[in-house]
Parts: sequence; C-alpha cells; structure tokens
Amino acid sequence: PDVKLSPTKPTNDNQDAKGKKFKLLLFNDAVNKREFVARILTGTIPEMTEPKAYGVMQKAHTNGFAVCGVWVFELAEAYCDGLTTQGLTAAVTAESDE
Repeated sequence: PDVKLSPTKPTNDNQDAKGKKFKLLLFNDAVNKREFVARILTGTIPEMTEPKAYGVMQKAHTNGFAVCGVWVFELAEAYCDGLTTQGLTAAVTAESDE
C-alpha cells in the first residue's frame, strides 16, 4: 500500500506565498475626543503604547487618516471590529507590494 507522509511544514491555504499583509486605517472624526480615541486604541490593539496611540490619533486628526499597523487579514479585521464597535471609524486595506 502507498503511504502518504504529511508535509514537513504546515501549509496555510488562507495566505498566498508572500504572506499578504493588511493595513488598519483610523479615520478622523469630529465626534470623539482625542483622549477617548487614544484610550480605545491602547485597549484594542495589544502592542499599541500610549505614546504611539497619541501619534496615530494626531496623524489622523491632521491628515484625515492614519495607519495603526500592518497585520495578517484576520488580525487587522479583528482590531478594526474592536475599534468600530466602540465608535471609531476604521477600515482594513491591503498593503501595497511596493
């Protein structure tokens, strides 16, 4: 009988060979106070420090949006859901290959 061995490395059918990454964008809004936005960022995204949260919030305030970070799709989507359920405006977009 033919015996099939499992591959030596697990494969993930949900990712392409490059391991595509996605950006989490935070958009400026005129409703939430800056301190609230920074608190939501640090409470939702584990690696978001308070200084980084204030930087992201300030960049969104100045430019209309800011990149919170870059992750695999599932993680970026989970963080986006966490932000939007608390009243922030956020979206996930594919990171360019450039």
